Amino acid sequence: MNYPAFFCFPFFLTLTCLSVTAQADQVATDQTKSWEKDAFLRGTPISYREEILKQLQWSWTCIGPNIQPAELNPGGKAIPAYAAGRGNGTGRINYLFIHPEKPDHLWACSPTGGVWRTTDNGESWAIAGTDQLPISGVSSIAVDRKKTDRWAIATGDGDDVFMFTNGIWITEDGGTTYQQINGQFDAHQLPFGLAGDGDGQISEVITRPRKLKKLFVASNRGVWVSSGKLKPHSITWDRVIDGRYYDMVYIPSKSARKDIIAAAGNGLIVSYNAGKTWEEMPRPEYPQSDRYTFLRITLAHSPADPTKLYAAVTCSEGATQSSIGEGTLQVFDLVEKKWTFIRSLKSGMNNVIPTRARAFAVSPADQNVMICGNVQPLFRSTDGGLNFSKIEKNQMHDDCHHIVFSPDGKTVWSAHDGGVSRSTNGGLNFSVSDKGIGAANVFGLSVAQTTDQQVAFGGYDTGGNVLRDGKWWHVSWGDGFETITHPANRDVVFTTMQNGAIQRSTSGTSFEDHASPSGSKTEWHTWIRMHPVNHSTIYCSGTRLMRSQNLGEAWEPILNAKELDSTLVNVYRFFLSADHPGVMYAYILDKTGVQPQIWRSINITEQKAADIKWERAAEVPVAGWIMSIAIDPDDPRKYWLLYNRTETTGKMWYYNGAEYEDHTANLGLSRCESMILQRGADKRLYLGSSYGVFTRKTGESQWTLLAGLPGTYIKSLDINYAAGKLVVGTYGRGIWQGDLVRK
Repeated sequence: MNYPAFFCFPFFLTLTCLSVTAQADQVATDQTKSWEKDAFLRGTPISYREEILKQLQWSWTCIGPNIQPAELNPGGKAIPAYAAGRGNGTGRINYLFIHPEKPDHLWACSPTGGVWRTTDNGESWAIAGTDQLPISGVSSIAVDRKKTDRWAIATGDGDDVFMFTNGIWITEDGGTTYQQINGQFDAHQLPFGLAGDGDGQISEVITRPRKLKKLFVASNRGVWVSSGKLKPHSITWDRVIDGRYYDMVYIPSKSARKDIIAAAGNGLIVSYNAGKTWEEMPRPEYPQSDRYTFLRITLAHSPADPTKLYAAVTCSEGATQSSIGEGTLQVFDLVEKKWTFIRSLKSGMNNVIPTRARAFAVSPADQNVMICGNVQPLFRSTDGGLNFSKIEKNQMHDDCHHIVFSPDGKTVWSAHDGGVSRSTNGGLNFSVSDKGIGAANVFGLSVAQTTDQQVAFGGYDTGGNVLRDGKWWHVSWGDGFETITHPANRDVVFTTMQNGAIQRSTSGTSFEDHASPSGSKTEWHTWIRMHPVNHSTIYCSGTRLMRSQNLGEAWEPILNAKELDSTLVNVYRFFLSADHPGVMYAYILDKTGVQPQIWRSINITEQKAADIKWERAAEVPVAGWIMSIAIDPDDPRKYWLLYNRTETTGKMWYYNGAEYEDHTANLGLSRCESMILQRGADKRLYLGSSYGVFTRKTGESQWTLLAGLPGTYIKSLDINYAAGKLVVGTYGRGIWQGDLVRK
């Protein structure tokens, strides 16, 4: 899915790091009068400054995971033997930078979560100030050799489209403050971060090795070079070439004026004079080029072989990769300006696909030593790529994205979907190195109703995870989605994988597989819920809505989408209410996906499925994807609808029993993805969005932003009433919690 960029930065700004654990001053601020003093709105276009009328600087605490969870029963049913060591982690890291003169200093970039830094060779990591940015995701980093607290970052996701970009930012003080340096002048500024821009990608930013003075950017809108001071008002940018560019290499020489810079992606360009002029080089030949038109060239250079550029030449049918295409290893001669084919990276290997193409590196000490990978395992060559041997499997998480060597070639670092791993023997053996990295991409979140914390979540790339007695456990593998935590019995927990795979624990110490309910094609995100009153009953969506009245032991269909209407495809999601135990709302997709129908049952608790009756609710007010429904606690025929839209109207609706009312109000350009209703006298709604958490009482007209969370999507919310906490699942920064609003 492509996500539109809703932040625009045509003006100077400096964001000071906000404390998210300090006690908040819970006083609403009139943003129309003091917006320039507000860190949130300084990341918002001037023309939209009036859209957020109120916000509270809230107190949030991160509860992790910030270290790789321990595997619970590896080799069992939920984590089979072949998956042990391959699915647990702290979250996706796509890019690493190692200081060339201080190899114990490294930076790790998450495309959704931000930048982490280590100064002790990976023994511990700390977030590098990116929580304060409007967009936390970072695709790459360029660091000043002499001033290690000075660096520039490219925001967003340079490999996939998990997060958009709003351009380049720089810090002079180790991440305490950042300034955006996209430029101020229309003809000479980076074209990223404009309102409504959702398909921009910056894959890499690099600088001259001697000093962070000039920046070079590879993006899906070409290669860009900066000039002037790296300051918002002084910097200008010029595009060298248009096209999809992905990777850059800087090769210093004895004379700085003769430094070589190469940029690659769907082509290769080279500058032989430190970026003053550029030359477009021939593209390498590769198999089935007429079919695989999406090309990514990833470069590697070794000082041991200064005239050569080694390349993983990868291709597919398109950026969506319906076919992973072909991978080949080739070398480009910088003197003769021609390509030489070395070998296939598919035959006898696992084929480096385009979005894993950075998983290729050449040792700076010996050009014959190479490592490349994809999912599992990594492969290593000691003869210049002619032959590769497998590195033992299960040493790290699946899906390697980036490999870097230390300057002496002895240490190898791997960034992957579970965090960071390190090898101290040239890449033969790896161990985890992610203490402090909290980059989990959280989907489904559930909490026990206990004063001590028990949390379960499904993590993209990192499976099912449970926080119990102060320790995080990895309990099931694969891509994790929705979860259930029994509100009264913390030993009963459900986690899920894609397409309906369900795992269950009734002991709290082991998980077992429960097959997808038979007779129903389940959605990819495996939407499951427990009945809010009858806790032995759970439901699972799909082409047929399924029910189990004995905690998953047996299933029965209670609704067939096609039997309601021949145009309907499946029950995408459903929603329950503790205030009305007999009521369920079903969100049912038609063949278009964007003209859904809402159906309702008021007797969902009937013992016999045949006795459950369904009626169609009011026709939806606008087309689009609905993220959540909240049932009015006072009247089950009234409800709120939350849409996944960035328009300033039509994203939040209330059906009053007769017609829909647009309750979007001041949500602005935020993209809302989750909603929960606080029960009791307060009757308060919370929305999880790309701006943070919004809240209002059901009778209020305006939304209040509970500011202070990292700049990530918020895909899930739950409430621990026993502890008085709102628990938030972020997409890229793990799980956070804050006090419920009580006034």
